[in-house]
Amino acid sequence: MSKFTSEERSLVKSIVATLSIKRIPESEIAKEIERQTNKTITRRSLYYVKGQIKKESSKWYSQLREGEYEYIYEFKERVNEIYFLQKKHYEIIDSNEHNPSVQQASLVALHKLNVTLSNYYDVIPYLTITGQRQTQEQAHTQLIEAAAHTRMDIIENCQCRLNGGFALRHNKCLYCLHSWCPKAAGQDWCPNPQCAHGIMGCKFQPYDENYIWIKCNCGMWFQRTEILHAHLAAYQHNV
Repeated sequence: MSKFTSEERSLVKSIVATLSIKRIPESEIAKEIERQTNKTITRRSLYYVKGQIKKESSKWYSQLREGEYEYIYEFKERVNEIYFLQKKHYEIIDSNEHNPSVQQASLVALHKLNVTLSNYYDVIPYLTITGQRQTQEQAHTQLIEAAAHTRMDIIENCQCRLNGGFALRHNKCLYCLHSWCPKAAGQDWCPNPQCAHGIMGCKFQPYDENYIWIKCNCGMWFQRTEILHAHLAAYQHNV
């Protein structure tokens, strides 16, 4: 890294941090660094930069744990960010009355934001103890109490690890809010036959950043091939 200027080093760190999150291979990261700086970087230097980023992250985390007010400030900033994104999605929904696919995408994103915000508010009572710094034992106890809010009831044929009469590993559909045990059901998608994101299918292709949806001969769209097969088994018709 000695051949890079101070500004270029900051740029290199930014590139490495951003592309590493996206699981971009090191060879592609090196090409992007060369494109933006007109300088090459060795694999050893790239490894060194990644190590620096990890050390800085660890230092930031330690400082955040030691500074109660700084932590609460960061927490509040994340809540404000969710409020801002919620407002934007409401604007998108209201301005796309004649574009249901865009509305659907914003509604899905809005629901995820609502769940995240709800989880944030569940944690708030456990951030501090009457304004005093928590001991490790106190923090551990409170985290266990906070986790109790996310436990789901035992489901028939469920073999999940139990804690106090509750199962900790159940799935919950983000769309119809149906809960199920993936081990007992033998599937990781929603088993609710009336859920549009399950075997019932959607009437139009949803926006999805992770999957390219598949269209059935009946006109319904499905997230994955196995869900389409489950649909064909439940609602028999010509392929």
